[in-house]
Amino acid sequence: MSFWPRINADKHRLKFSAFIGVHLWLLFGSLSYAQETITVAVASSFYSQAQHISEQFEATHDVKVRLVSGATGRLFNQIKQGAPFDIWIAAETERPALLHREHKRMGEAYLGIQVGKKLSNVEALQKNSIQHIAIANPDVAPFGLAAKAMLQSQGLWELLKPKLVYAQNAMQAAMMVNQGLIDAGFVPIADKTHALATVPYVAVLLSHKPNAQLFYQVLGSEVSTSPSKQSHSATKVAPPKGSEASASPNYNKP
Repeated sequence: MSFWPRINADKHRLKFSAFIGVHLWLLFGSLSYAQETITVAVASSFYSQAQHISEQFEATHDVKVRLVSGATGRLFNQIKQGAPFDIWIAAETERPALLHREHKRMGEAYLGIQVGKKLSNVEALQKNSIQHIAIANPDVAPFGLAAKAMLQSQGLWELLKPKLVYAQNAMQAAMMVNQGLIDAGFVPIADKTHALATVPYVAVLLSHKPNAQLFYQVLGSEVSTSPSKQSHSATKVAPPKGSEASASPNYNKP
């Protein structure tokens, strides 16, 4: 029996083994690397700032930052139910303290009244021409709670209550006004001179991931707490992509 066929067979087996080895390396080698993702739950009024911070952080760190936007109270309920958030940016101080986790105050935002495309005052809301007023749900949204407290302090809550249209969060209330769906609304503003109330932002560290801790540190040093970069007239708000905010009004009472 000739040994040449055996040599040819051995060569084919070696080529086949090499072929399989390369493809296995490409398959499992690529699977062995998966970019880390940290999930940040963020109050809707801080979404645009969080998006900007996330993009800068991703540019200098090998990590993907996933933002989940919504009303502070709703995000708190999700955290209590075990939602896998690494960081939470809340628009209040009370609920973050209840978690007994490391947290810090980042700054503050302002509550204002918008009528049409301009900022206004509470007296304007009493006019007959104002039929509907957007307000974030006070049960879960700090901006809505601040608006309710302000109206109650001036004895206007019961008077204006029939006009109120409840939004899921502060930015949805702003969108409802900006899109002309509602006559007026309580919205986050950048102009402190028109502020009716101050709303604090608090960052809460929920995990021990190194990148989450680094992101938490960035929030304390580089954050701009203004709800909008615009300092004139009314706020202009774009719907957060991939967030919980929605432009459609919710006419149900909270």
